Amino acid sequence: MRHITPDRYDELRREWIAEHAGIWNMQKRRAELLNRQIRKRVRMSAAARPNPYDDNVIHPHWARNGSTVDIIVERIVVGLCALLAPVGWLAGRLLYEYLVQFIPGRLRAYPIPALFAAAAGIGTLTALLYSPDDSLIGTIAPPYVLAQIPATFAAASIYGILNGWLAIDGSASWWPLTPAPLPVDLTIPMGPDDLTAPPVFDTDDPHPPVDMTPLTQITQSLQSLHLVRATAAVCAIGTAWMIGAVGVGIKDAVEHTVSSPAWSSPSQLH
Repeated sequence: MRHITPDRYDELRREWIAEHAGIWNMQKRRAELLNRQIRKRVRMSAAARPNPYDDNVIHPHWARNGSTVDIIVERIVVGLCALLAPVGWLAGRLLYEYLVQFIPGRLRAYPIPALFAAAAGIGTLTALLYSPDDSLIGTIAPPYVLAQIPATFAAASIYGILNGWLAIDGSASWWPLTPAPLPVDLTIPMGPDDLTAPPVFDTDDPHPPVDMTPLTQITQSLQSLHLVRATAAVCAIGTAWMIGAVGVGIKDAVEHTVSSPAWSSPSQLH
């Protein structure tokens, strides 16, 4: 049998992404990819199989051409992310894929606030370690390299939002662990007793061909998002403060270079 990705609340996440896609074609593509995954799971487990040729998906961003507003806005956003945090973006994607593997076994949802808080905490430490230098390289390079570490956790949390995990109960909590199964109560003195003889042949319980969505949630989450908004706001404020500090450092470095006695303007060289 071909490998099928386990169902991690795909239907609820697809619904949330489609409702909040707006003009973003990258979000519409995410919803369509989840829909293709759902339909593949149905084809592998049900007798009534949908047509696989109906699974049309928008081309990825690099393969789309045009000059419409939505494409231009997406290009600007993608370009800024690639410029500011190329390593953090890639590492955040890998961290997201790693954490998703624990759902719903060890985690019942994706820990978005915890990742934002980790980004804010590590970003604070990197900001305290930042000391502007008189040279442009010493002013820009150290904070740019150090910023990739908190950007990793921020990117992982943003991927959680973009992939619809806010629709799942627990994603707005700090660390949504899967609750332990209830223990079997064998202390009832007058309870029923299983007197079935052991089978002659080795038997095993039948396993479903694919993992179905957990039955603990059938609608989108109504959990408050105050914790997500608060941690995201702290990350945004810290990012703006760090960019401003680097900008001031660049300004001071340029002024120091211009006012240096060893520096001469081009007009003085003639």
